[in-house]
Amino acid sequence: MKVFNQQINLKQVLIVIVLLLLGNAGKIYLLYSLRTKSDISFYDYFDHISVFLFSAVAVISVLIAWKFINKIDTTNTILKFVKVYMLSFLIFIIIGAIVDYVLLGIIMNNSNYDFIIRFINTMTVAFILVDIFALTSAFLYFRQSQKTALELELTEKEKTTLQSQMLQKNLEPHFLFNNLSVLAGLAKKKPDQIEDFIDDFSEVYRYYLQHGKQQLVDLKNELSFLKSYMNLIEKRFGNAYQIENNIENAAGFIIPCSIQLCVENAIKHNKGNQENPLLISLSRKEDTIVIKNKLNKVDFTLGTGTGNEYLKRQYQLNFNKDVIYKETDNDFIVEIPLISEI
Repeated sequence: MKVFNQQINLKQVLIVIVLLLLGNAGKIYLLYSLRTKSDISFYDYFDHISVFLFSAVAVISVLIAWKFINKIDTTNTILKFVKVYMLSFLIFIIIGAIVDYVLLGIIMNNSNYDFIIRFINTMTVAFILVDIFALTSAFLYFRQSQKTALELELTEKEKTTLQSQMLQKNLEPHFLFNNLSVLAGLAKKKPDQIEDFIDDFSEVYRYYLQHGKQQLVDLKNELSFLKSYMNLIEKRFGNAYQIENNIENAAGFIIPCSIQLCVENAIKHNKGNQENPLLISLSRKEDTIVIKNKLNKVDFTLGTGTGNEYLKRQYQLNFNKDVIYKETDNDFIVEIPLISEI
């Protein structure tokens, strides 16, 4: 249900209302008892100041309880609201009892001070202020709920945007045109290689289209796709760029095209030739894939950083894991976390 364009959970609202009603029922009874049995004067300004101070302490108690519960409970269920509500009530009683004892029992040295009676009085005040505990707790809870819902909505939008940008990047025209030029060259010089080239070319594009918007793929499938991609690179550049695959254990899952993106960046930003090929090594370190290449930077490249940013954000948004980029004097290294299960 939406109210003023805000998503409202009716069940949660009803639970808060029930707790408010129960608390206020006890408060009404206490106020009735005070009216009929006590000698409180409406015109005694000290009583009004006391109520104001107690109300302030009640709000502070809720804020303390919220901070504490937020640290140990990262969920956003109605149970969290109840925990804050009950803990703030308890904190208020403890603070009230301590302050009352210090003021009346120690500073004023009241010889008639009875801790039990004063403690019961503090509990009575806590029940009188029960709506402050409930409403302040409810405000903090619903504010966080709304914030969490908004963050989730923005996260989903960002995921969709990143996936769309990545798919567009994979299907960008210059990759197609470059490979069509290679195909034209094979038709003239090496027609016997055309069939294999078309198979690899089709496999690469099929992978882009089938897995471009998936969250994860098998590492085994990603490595198979990388092999087809490198076959296209070989047809275009010869042996100028070479993959050394040292991954023996292919268990686990990875974001589609992640290894290929790293290899593509290595090729784009580093020079390689037949005499001095650029070696790109793949290895596995526990649950991390390590892509490493020697630095032999080209003089100029026009890059947007889309691929690197895509990997970083996707792993952060979906799995709260980091893709690590390192550059030493001689090497560029990327560490991509593996996901053990979907």
